[in-house]
Amino acid sequence: MNTLEAVERAISLALAPAFLLTATMTALNALTTRLTRILDRMVDAAGPSEREWLDTRSRLARRSVQFCAASAFLVALQITLTFVGALLGLRDGSWVALVLIAAMAAFMAAMLSFVAETIMAERGPR
Repeated sequence: MNTLEAVERAISLALAPAFLLTATMTALNALTTRLTRILDRMVDAAGPSEREWLDTRSRLARRSVQFCAASAFLVALQITLTFVGALLGLRDGSWVALVLIAAMAAFMAAMLSFVAETIMAERGPR
């Protein structure tokens, strides 16, 4: 396969991760908005128990944002590695798959942290 064909194939292989990157960035936008609201609410917290509750929620929300950002980075890295592999004519794509697996693991961790934060929000301060 010549280089042009390899790049065309890399483009088609990178298309699905590019959509994944868009979805991850959308989730990141929603998570940062949620974190901002929590931090704004901390300023107006009534008492120590509410501040402690909001602090725990903000920690979970920050962790979710961090995992989501790591996932976005890894997806972008996977797309880049796909093109580099195509340009260099590499045949083994295991490393590309491993990076995508890491990206999905980071995204799942972000969603688990998000679920924990929303459960806390639903229950309210104790």
